[in-house]
Amino acid sequence: MIIFSGLFTAFGRLIGAVATMTVAWATILLFGRIPQSKQTLLSFITLGSLAWIATLAGVLVPTVGSFLLAAVPRASFIEDVWLRLIMLGLAVFLPLAIGFATIAFTENPPVGRARVTRLLLGYPYAAVYALTIISLAAWGLERKIRSLQHGWDSVHIPMIVKAGRYDAVVTDLESALHEADLAVARKSASGWFEVPPRLLAAVGGDPVKDLIPTELVGFETDGLQILVYPSDVALLGRKELVSQARAAVARCLTSADAYLTSAKESQQIEDQLAEIARKPRVVAADFRAIDELLTMLVAPYDEWETLYRLRLQVEQERRLPDSTTPADGS
Repeated sequence: MIIFSGLFTAFGRLIGAVATMTVAWATILLFGRIPQSKQTLLSFITLGSLAWIATLAGVLVPTVGSFLLAAVPRASFIEDVWLRLIMLGLAVFLPLAIGFATIAFTENPPVGRARVTRLLLGYPYAAVYALTIISLAAWGLERKIRSLQHGWDSVHIPMIVKAGRYDAVVTDLESALHEADLAVARKSASGWFEVPPRLLAAVGGDPVKDLIPTELVGFETDGLQILVYPSDVALLGRKELVSQARAAVARCLTSADAYLTSAKESQQIEDQLAEIARKPRVVAADFRAIDELLTMLVAPYDEWETLYRLRLQVEQERRLPDSTTPADGS
């Protein structure tokens, strides 16, 4: 598994939190929001999908198999044939384990024939997850090369667009960019970026297909390119323009139909903050329940920090413009 961990780490360095948010977005569409207690399963599905693609390639392409075997540390008495059998077993059975993991996401796990069907769906699920991550890694590498060539900055703002709200988020972002004096023009994204969502719709059926954006959108102006993906806002361009656009996007996403966290409990806090943000004016009491939840929330520090920043931003923006007193006016 060392070689697979190395592959996963390499992809992670290219796209960082984008991969996590993309897998979370896909999983939410397929199975609903995932509690923090089951977030480890997302990591297993991500790593397992990449491992399956690697082992499948090793079984089907002898040269790839030899490379993988040479990269695996082992004792001298372990024969290649044993490792090849293990590789074959992973290629055959790992998607079934992924299918089994997805059963844990549902509140009412399927039984009987439906359970068997869910297990078998682990094969297309593994393929879609892996191809999505690999395509994002390739895209991340291409962006990194372009940024080095031009001396540009490449920035990702991970988020998860709420189901069916992609067009609304794009419209909000466009308005925010124009308000920030960025004369961006709206354009259709490359068809390459639409492949992973289309594959997700294919394995998810009509319920998921209806939630997939019909067209992915980007914005562009001289020295700045922006792509709005359902799980990421990617900015590439001159340093000063990227900084200006990043600030505009970050402010907009506070109130947009998108989540900045991936766990169910964290997203529920975001929903509560969104309700408070819709009030004409807030008072300190509005945030007491939020503060209690943040105190007890079991989540990675980056998600907790994101929630706390959102909480402070909502409080600051909903105060009266001329107020110099605390939010409750006391």
